[in-house]
Amino acid sequence: MRSAPVFQPALNSSRSVPQARACDDGLTFVAHYPADKYAASLAQGAARLELWTDLPVFQSDAASTSKATSWKSVPLVHVKATVGYQSGYSFVAKVKCNDEAADGVFGFTYRIVHPDGQIDWLGSPSNDGQIYVPSLQNSPLTIRQLVQAHKGTDLSVLDTSDSDHGQDGAITSATLSASLRDASGNLSFSIKLSDVQSGLVIERTKSTWCTSRRFQSLADVSPDFGANLLALELAQSSRREMLVLMPVFEDANVTSRLMRGSCTGDRVDFHINGSDKPQAKVSFALGTTDKLEQAIAACRTHAAKSLRTCSHEPLGLSWSAKKALDLELPQSPGVEDMIPSLACSYSEPDCVDISFYSDSTAVEGSYQGLSTVSSMVPPTHEEEIVSRHAMQEEDDDRSTVNGDRTIQADTRVSPLQPKAGLGFCTWEAMQNENRRPLLSEVVAALEAAEHRMGKGSITALLIDDGWQDVVHGEGHRGRLNSFDMDPSVFDLEAANDGDQQTSVLSRYVSHIRQRFPSIKSVGFWMALAGYWDGIHPDGPIAKELSAPLRQVHIKDTHRQASRDWYIQATELDMHLFWDRAFHSLRQSGIDFVKIDAQAEWEWIQEDATSDRMMPRASKLGKAAFEAMEGAATRYFGAGGGVIHSMGFTSALTNTSRTLHSQGMAIRCTDDFFPQIPDAHRHHLAHNVYNSLLLPEHRCDADMFSHCLQKESEDSQQDHTGYHASFRSFTDARLWVSDKADAPQHASLRALVSPGQLSEQGAKIGMQARGHLLPDAAFDDLIGEGSGPALKLMAQHEKTGSATLGLWNLRGGQASSFDSLHVSQILPKPGHCVVISFRTGKLWLLANSTEHSMLSTVLEAGSWEVLNFSPLLNTSVDGVHVAMLGSTEHFMTPEGIHSITISTSNPAREVRRRRSARRPSHHRSRSSRSSTYSNSSVGDSTETALTTTTTAATKVDTLMQQENGSQAVLLSLALINGLFAALYGVIRSSQRTTVGKSKKLPRPDILDAVISMLDKIQTLMVFGLLIVASWTSIIPISSGKEGGNTWLPAWGKKQISESDFDDQTLKRVRLRPADAVATLKRCLASRTITPLREFPISIEEPRSPITPSPSSTVQAKPRVITSEPMVIAKPDVIFISTIDMAAKIAFLVICPAQSCIKSCTIDRVQYDCSATPWITISAVEIEQGSAKSQRNEDGGAFKLEVDMNLWLESQDETFVQSLSAPVSVSVRVSGA
Repeated sequence: MRSAPVFQPALNSSRSVPQARACDDGLTFVAHYPADKYAASLAQGAARLELWTDLPVFQSDAASTSKATSWKSVPLVHVKATVGYQSGYSFVAKVKCNDEAADGVFGFTYRIVHPDGQIDWLGSPSNDGQIYVPSLQNSPLTIRQLVQAHKGTDLSVLDTSDSDHGQDGAITSATLSASLRDASGNLSFSIKLSDVQSGLVIERTKSTWCTSRRFQSLADVSPDFGANLLALELAQSSRREMLVLMPVFEDANVTSRLMRGSCTGDRVDFHINGSDKPQAKVSFALGTTDKLEQAIAACRTHAAKSLRTCSHEPLGLSWSAKKALDLELPQSPGVEDMIPSLACSYSEPDCVDISFYSDSTAVEGSYQGLSTVSSMVPPTHEEEIVSRHAMQEEDDDRSTVNGDRTIQADTRVSPLQPKAGLGFCTWEAMQNENRRPLLSEVVAALEAAEHRMGKGSITALLIDDGWQDVVHGEGHRGRLNSFDMDPSVFDLEAANDGDQQTSVLSRYVSHIRQRFPSIKSVGFWMALAGYWDGIHPDGPIAKELSAPLRQVHIKDTHRQASRDWYIQATELDMHLFWDRAFHSLRQSGIDFVKIDAQAEWEWIQEDATSDRMMPRASKLGKAAFEAMEGAATRYFGAGGGVIHSMGFTSALTNTSRTLHSQGMAIRCTDDFFPQIPDAHRHHLAHNVYNSLLLPEHRCDADMFSHCLQKESEDSQQDHTGYHASFRSFTDARLWVSDKADAPQHASLRALVSPGQLSEQGAKIGMQARGHLLPDAAFDDLIGEGSGPALKLMAQHEKTGSATLGLWNLRGGQASSFDSLHVSQILPKPGHCVVISFRTGKLWLLANSTEHSMLSTVLEAGSWEVLNFSPLLNTSVDGVHVAMLGSTEHFMTPEGIHSITISTSNPAREVRRRRSARRPSHHRSRSSRSSTYSNSSVGDSTETALTTTTTAATKVDTLMQQENGSQAVLLSLALINGLFAALYGVIRSSQRTTVGKSKKLPRPDILDAVISMLDKIQTLMVFGLLIVASWTSIIPISSGKEGGNTWLPAWGKKQISESDFDDQTLKRVRLRPADAVATLKRCLASRTITPLREFPISIEEPRSPITPSPSSTVQAKPRVITSEPMVIAKPDVIFISTIDMAAKIAFLVICPAQSCIKSCTIDRVQYDCSATPWITISAVEIEQGSAKSQRNEDGGAFKLEVDMNLWLESQDETFVQSLSAPVSVSVRVSGA
């Protein structure tokens, strides 16, 4: 029985495509068949699969018709480049429409044509698909056309063309608010049902979380749950426009919601409900679908400006203003006076909350001026002593809270910044019944994790629920008794031998830090109420507060649960509580916290019998949040040091808590459930869509662990790799949580950060925030049956590459399939290499019609990570190189800094080395040392720019030309002589001052001066050589229009051979683009090492140059021979700067493996065949790759350089001296 194919676009579907896209980019039609004999026969050409359409397309294979809009056939071609080809076969047809495709509705269907002429129609006329192509001449839609404000509601529109939101048209913003002229305070509006063809919604469906989903019709938006964000894909739009709308609330206004109302005819109503709805607003942004994230960011920016800015200063610290600035450097004293007021749309004075000011409890943060460590001139010993003494006096003068010394936050960056290194969470790792973080189990789990993933792989630890001193009782989930740790958690006898006078918490943290020195950050879990049901009313915490605890009633309508809390009665007590809590944690060595159960405060019920002097119950959540945030800023730094959990609701996401700040770490999904199979796909989908609401913050995807005990790495249902690969596309810290007996998994090791070469002890980041593909934002990703997969892309600017992750989220155990075009991933023209992380297979794709498509097929629960790297062409025929990066990791965006390609002639290098071995008075030299020594003035001229030696070997050639060569050589001599004289003056002044016993100038100043002169000399000589290459070679031949032709190449990063307009230009080895790239590398690495290693040469003419008649140079040749001149092909040198101790892979396409001559690491040349950390292996290019880039006489080879083994083989003194990325160059011969 034949398997039914799946089509994109599907039959009986309707879609709108702008005319510009249909004509310029074209339309793609894809069919996917499951793997069976019939599909295999189609792929082999036994029958022809065709698209049957009346679209006016440009297609040479289409049947000849007298009318462009007549029905015609277009063949669907089998895509041979397929990831997961064993799961099925894909066929694609890409067509471009002509100008007649405007304001028309066109149909399409699919059919199979057999060799005997028989036709099998795969659809019927009643279920043909339809495509509407609106004309580009149609006026763009406006917000006023799309949104109809109701009576009592005002709509104000603001047009913006901010370049930050994209250059392809402006993003229009608007605000909907209750009219001041209407006393009802209603806020409502309508949108036409026919204006929307699909959309995304984030809605409050759970007690403490919001979930996201895609809908097909605007009527599918739920009338029962409040919406935090709506993104609407507009129908019949000429520019693929979309509308984003987001409700905005005041901080205390957590009861209001944006709800869908009635659906009457073609109109869908929306309104704000709740007790404080007059203070709510709705923010709009109108943009294009390919700028979805930018439109949401613009909507949030506009919403932030529409809110009043309330300056709440708990404990005398204006924490909210500091947080809004998001300063990573320490602030200078008095920074509060310099902070400008935030934008406010109201005319009245700033709203200042004066509910709590206390001089006796004011605690200022220890914000200091710029440290002398960041200065160019290091401080003297006396300056350091004075600075430390002043800081100690300042600390002694600071205020205290009830006599407790406040431990201030230091100036280091918060550990929650998306830095490298894995974090370990205790929740899933504990094996006791209540999952309490017993010290013995925590140590065993950490040791097992380091055994599986490598020693030092864990850099942060989060102690989850179960560590606190809590009183449990009937009818409640536990209440916090004290700030210390429960002594029963500290269950190691060896650890109890420490100082018994310190707290249990301090000894617990100290034992972990001593046992695992690689753990730099330790954090603990807490609830916003203290514990799940508040504070124990008879405990030591309650006794130290200024007022008795307040009993409040919680009624959770989502969970149908009710309970009683005991919380602080006043804002004063809330600030005191959190100040003492974080003081205790900080004093014990904790530097961040996870605050849970934040949204439960929204379910506090008003008590009619409560004291009128107490704040309203609806304001308690705001006060508790501000008190916690203020204390966290003081104790854990300006970054906050807080993971916000169980709080992804409108009270956090749609208020000034996040609109007026950035960089917060926020859990945006429900908990991770490893044993529920269907939870995995929903967890990923909610994380992707929910994170769209907070583009300026770091969205935490929760910890993850091994999901199934019986799963294997070869299984398609690999949920461990499913989550591990997804976490690499997030920007919050990575958290794992595995029991001590968990199996080893390659996907977890792919998240372990390699060491950084330029800084000892530092790690390289393994993450980059992924973005939805522009054309896939509104795809149905979690529907039943086959369809597209979730696709996230991260682009890496330094290498020009990109990483694409794919995850099958389909329901019903269905497979996913996608057809990708190279231009979707790498928009620049050219060829690229695609490598699969899971299989290691390679494909070569090109921006051509035949080899530009890649089909991906994933089984249920499967995933894949693909790396796209540009294949760099060289001026040597048959040689191409690509940087594959670290194939053991999902991505390493910070590990590779730059890539350049150059060529070098081996014969000339031999002459250069011979020249270097001549006596010192026979070759030019210049000083390169910046260390202090008493060498003679003659020694100062010992070294010259190594880049000039290659040019020096061209003296004979240059002297035979009359185009300014003598001037070039004279300029080189003058530059070297001038700087040699300057070096001599400096060193002679040193000897003079020493002889007179005067105070010796500081060596660091002398080194700085010499280093500066050294760099100036390098740049001057390098610039001179550029001018020499232009004046000595290029002017010999002019372009097609006359004149020099190097100017158009100035802005290009890489110049292909096809860009040369004649053979003479091919002889230029110092191209302007390469020169500029090298200078940029020098500035980025703050060293001239790239400049020294740049192989500068001007290639000899391929045929003898006939001297001009007016030349006075003697025409007698030096050597008379009858043999023809043999010109050897130059070598290709692929240079990259690496900053990670990991395996780095290169793909080299060349005639033979022997053409890969050597590999140079940090100016030391190694033989590739005899070096243990360098391996070369032949690789097979997969079927469907671009044939034009497959060398028929040679092959493809993968060269791997293990930088970790190289580093281990080096002298320790050399390793400690590394302070910049290391240069790695590969030399490939073209013959």
